[in-house]
Amino acid sequence: MLVRRARSGDERAFAELLQSHRAAITSTLFACGVRQPETAQDLAQDVALRVWNSLSSLNDPRTFKAWVRRIAANAARDHLRRMAVRKEDELDAALHVESDDDPHVQAERLAELRLMMTALDSEDAEVVELLMAKADGESIESIAGRLSLSEGALKMRLMRVRKRLKKKLEELRLGK
Repeated sequence: MLVRRARSGDERAFAELLQSHRAAITSTLFACGVRQPETAQDLAQDVALRVWNSLSSLNDPRTFKAWVRRIAANAARDHLRRMAVRKEDELDAALHVESDDDPHVQAERLAELRLMMTALDSEDAEVVELLMAKADGESIESIAGRLSLSEGALKMRLMRVRKRLKKKLEELRLGK
């Protein structure tokens, strides 16, 4: 009944439908490898948008739960694939050391990079890229648009990851 109402454009029915399947969406995201709760929240919003936009393609309303889980799994896989590519590109760029650099500077830089990469989860590495973009002068609005996030969601994500990263680096430096 809710699926049919949502398909006809009833936003309240759609919100109720998503609320009743929120646990299925979240558990699917985590089962597919998403580890950070805020990333799962962002992806769940993406799943909601995908579901809304393709609700008319659902053939049998009785299969809604399986269908929404498949959308969530695809969203998680897409996210993790993008993260893997970004992390490889970032590592390649970070490990590029000019041949005329001082060998002591090279060693120091590599040690710092190893420490940073040890401290990061794959999803945190994305935020380090964002922090670097922000430091290079890219606006929050531009970064948020590139990631299809609201500015508020991006600012919250940046704040949370800064705290986690700072804590992890302190623990690594103290040998905990």
